[in-house]
Amino acid sequence: MKIKISIIAVTLAAITLFTSACSKIDYSSGVDNESLPLPSFTDDSDSKDDTAPPANITTEHLKTSYNIEIKDFKLIKEAEEIVNDDKEILTDISLFTGKGYIKLGAYQSIDFLIDVPSDQHYSILISACGSGGAVTLTTGGTKLIDSENGKYKRWNGDLHGAYKVQQSRLFTDYSVAPVYLEKGLNKITLQAVNGNVYIDNISISEADTRSERYQKAGTSISGDEINYGRLQTMSYLKSIYGKQTLTAQYVTPNTNAEIDVIYRNTGRYPAIRCSDLMYCTKAGASLLSGINENTDIELAKEWARQGGMVMYSWYWYSPIGRTTLYAKDCEFDVTKAITDNEKYYTLSEEELKMLLDDGSISEECYTVLCDMDSIASRLKLLYDEEIPVLFKPMAVTDSAMYWWEQDETVYKTLWKMMQTRFEELHGLSNLIWICPATKGRMYPGDDYVDIIGCDIYNNSNNANLQGMLNTDSLTLNTKMTALTECCFTPDPDILYRDNCMWLWSGAQGGKYLINPDGYMTGDYISVAQMKKIYNHELTITRDELSIE
Repeated sequence: MKIKISIIAVTLAAITLFTSACSKIDYSSGVDNESLPLPSFTDDSDSKDDTAPPANITTEHLKTSYNIEIKDFKLIKEAEEIVNDDKEILTDISLFTGKGYIKLGAYQSIDFLIDVPSDQHYSILISACGSGGAVTLTTGGTKLIDSENGKYKRWNGDLHGAYKVQQSRLFTDYSVAPVYLEKGLNKITLQAVNGNVYIDNISISEADTRSERYQKAGTSISGDEINYGRLQTMSYLKSIYGKQTLTAQYVTPNTNAEIDVIYRNTGRYPAIRCSDLMYCTKAGASLLSGINENTDIELAKEWARQGGMVMYSWYWYSPIGRTTLYAKDCEFDVTKAITDNEKYYTLSEEELKMLLDDGSISEECYTVLCDMDSIASRLKLLYDEEIPVLFKPMAVTDSAMYWWEQDETVYKTLWKMMQTRFEELHGLSNLIWICPATKGRMYPGDDYVDIIGCDIYNNSNNANLQGMLNTDSLTLNTKMTALTECCFTPDPDILYRDNCMWLWSGAQGGKYLINPDGYMTGDYISVAQMKKIYNHELTITRDELSIE
């Protein structure tokens, strides 16, 4: 159904990594030297892609109906039942079941067939231990392989998560989110990633994906300030949550290159334009030169005027020393930047400078707060236009990749400093705060978060239900959940089948969609897939938004 739009705006952001709250392993960073490059092309909205004319936007893809029949089922496959002829059965570790267990070295895999009684979802438990490695489970394919051009890893089956196996000699059950299997024989593949994994057995039983998570999630807003546009936006998001999913696309900052490609290929624009404020601090701006000016806020304002929602992430370049995002390269001691003295959170830069001069605060604390002011000044331009912003600062990764992830105290204090300063000093009541909750211990708490996010880069066309279940559990289903960053938007039919309707799915830009000339690469998503996503009854595009 097409709905005429009436909207103010909203904002979103870019992040990476399939981590502990959204599975159990890192895959790749969505923000590296390749994924968010400085634009090496000009934004040319008039350019044509003759191989992919715009879709007929009067025709929608209707959701696929799945004849799911829940039947009782229980099967345990011992390791010795699934081994290949050349795989040794081991018995050194005690407390195994059956006749023994098997060892999978890094990137070794093993597959087997199971016969299931009906089209339905099945729970799978992997009994494993190891030396700190991880195990993946794939259906309908084989294992991790190189992509067509050899640059990226992709899965030639449906990947259902990667589960970090704790270093131990005690077999433990690792639960896989409900997996959809069709009646009859199905191929299951287990593969070790990064280290040795010992497999004792695999248990499979029927599962039910019905849930009250969408009804239970609320619209409570963090902070004390009331902003009408923010309330409207949260109310609208709640009205669609669990029923439809918003289309969202990350752009190369200071361009609309990715969303222009989407329009040329589908005839539609995403509901949410996602960008990043990484070049808006003193350190970030030093990376811009020549034509690469900070014009992104103007693009966001125009996007909102045209009826779209706005989202920003903030990948924060270290304010002192080497200009980098990454902890391994960082010369900046963030532990000297944080303070529990909340009176500093709302002081002006002039007041902070006096404290710096008399030694009351550190240079690190002063520069962190000044960087926050630089970001706030950009967001204030959207506030002045009454544009709500989906705001997702400070990505969280399983490997503590970024300098602001040093520990949970650092992360939570930086978050609290930022939110307090933005709201109380700068009056930014238009921000909808999105936490990339990939680590439960880093979660700032419900009082500081509006929407909880999950970043998954598994390059496999499934719903990522495991990520939703893990993320939901951090807030006991009290927050709406978005797939805030991914390789590409999941197939809406699969989201519907698995009852995994993310609030939105933020498809990453750069190399995940376009080449340096601004044209689709096809490495991650095809034109046909994109047309289906943007012309599907379960997805919402810019022209279908209705926020009143």
